[in-house]
Amino acid sequence: MLHPRHWKSFARTLGPVQNGHKAADDATLKLYGQILPGGFLNYGYSEDPSVPPEKTTIDSIQTAQIRYGERLADLVVDKKNRVLDAGCGLGGLVGLLLQRGLHPTALTPNRAQIRRIREVYPAVPLIEGRLENIPLPEFRHAFGTVITSESFQYMNLPVALDVIRQVLKPGGRWILCDYFRTSCAARESGHLWTDFTAALEARGWHIVSQQDITANVLPSIAFAHMFGTRFGLPAAQFAAERLERKRPALNFLLQDVIGKLRSNLQSQLDVVDPVIFAREKKYMTLVIEPR
Repeated sequence: MLHPRHWKSFARTLGPVQNGHKAADDATLKLYGQILPGGFLNYGYSEDPSVPPEKTTIDSIQTAQIRYGERLADLVVDKKNRVLDAGCGLGGLVGLLLQRGLHPTALTPNRAQIRRIREVYPAVPLIEGRLENIPLPEFRHAFGTVITSESFQYMNLPVALDVIRQVLKPGGRWILCDYFRTSCAARESGHLWTDFTAALEARGWHIVSQQDITANVLPSIAFAHMFGTRFGLPAAQFAAERLERKRPALNFLLQDVIGKLRSNLQSQLDVVDPVIFAREKKYMTLVIEPR
């Protein structure tokens, strides 16, 4: 850091992080994809919500993720027209739709996901960018079905509602599977349910069917929380104590950074705390159509 030729590079790291960077290339999602290589990034749908996290395995989580995708594919009634997977992740749902003889189009702004889709599904049409920025002259009334699977929470609520309506063919349907905040006091991830339903009503959408699957996604969340609590936190504590003992001078220089990392780790564990999640969110599967 003290070498003059490094000053320019170091100065650039002090600047603000661009908001679009996370959507463009999210290292966290890439890590999930390496741990769970099935192509799914969703929480999964567990048929037996009573299974404790101690008896949950990586294999059972992958099975739950596949079941989650199958349930969405089951809701596609238009077998002839194109299906837009808006927020396609690593392409797990795209693969399922292809297996059923459907015609998926993938959409994502994430560079790592774009590379993955092009590599694994080169014949599948791919839209690079956010749904809100889709070129409407090209895709107006292009799809019989739009699916947003754990992606709608990141979208601008009123803009996304208008865009989905425009890209759907007359008589098309929107399949949404995501979580919502149940109160204003809940942490901000996800749209507020009352805001969402009010926006639907105001824009002429009708919920054809809905199912609360919160209990079915909790096993995967509980497993992630257990793993982080039993292994992540102790490992981080061990590394910090070892650094303090072996490299006290370096530990002194980095103690603020280490403190922030610990705080961030705890914050991430709160996100996957099943008790907090069940208290503040509800996870819904919805079939929605224009009136």
